[in-house]
Amino acid sequence: MKRKILIWLLPLIVVWFQRIIGLTSRFRILKNEQYEELFKNKKPYIYSIWHTNVLYSPYLHRKKNVAVLISESKDGDYINEVVHRFGNTSIRGSSSKGGSKALKAVIQHLKKGLPAAFTPDGPRGPAFIVQPGVIAAAQVTQVPIVPFHYECSRQWILERAWDKHRVPKPFTTFVISYGEPIYVPRELNEDEFEKMRLNVEEAMLQNRDKAIHEAERIHTGDSK
Repeated sequence: MKRKILIWLLPLIVVWFQRIIGLTSRFRILKNEQYEELFKNKKPYIYSIWHTNVLYSPYLHRKKNVAVLISESKDGDYINEVVHRFGNTSIRGSSSKGGSKALKAVIQHLKKGLPAAFTPDGPRGPAFIVQPGVIAAAQVTQVPIVPFHYECSRQWILERAWDKHRVPKPFTTFVISYGEPIYVPRELNEDEFEKMRLNVEEAMLQNRDKAIHEAERIHTGDSK
């Protein structure tokens, strides 16, 4: 009973905290023309999001009917509630195995023309290392991967957490960065699959660096 109450109460507190922070914040969106075309034409895509960004990603993509792949861990129970409260949906399970039930459910969601989201280094890391599930989903569905990252000009960084999680402070500026969509060929041998995994990882890291650079520029007041 105590756990059920916590699963109901803590996400409620998190959601209200996020809404309050959002009301006090500014937003700087670094968009990509190719991603904008996908979004404007209501084409499906896969957001690929580092675990360090799981806190505010549901808020920043609220009411988009994004299917978020969430682990079946205890932490996942809380994340699941937050995702639903922001008007998105979830699929519980792991994408570590290409034939997993959860991965198949994500693929079915994408085939309906709806967006999905992966945290390819979650739920336990190592941080900033792409696991193969997101590549497999893009390969089967032929839906592009869109790197996503946010940083804030004022934020707490949880240094003891394995993912160095970001927690925005009040009156911050969110820097929201979308990378260029990445298309995965349908036919890949083992070496080609690994090369594509590394390509996606590198694209996500570059998108992260872009957001960090812009957030630091805003924080220091650099107008260039």
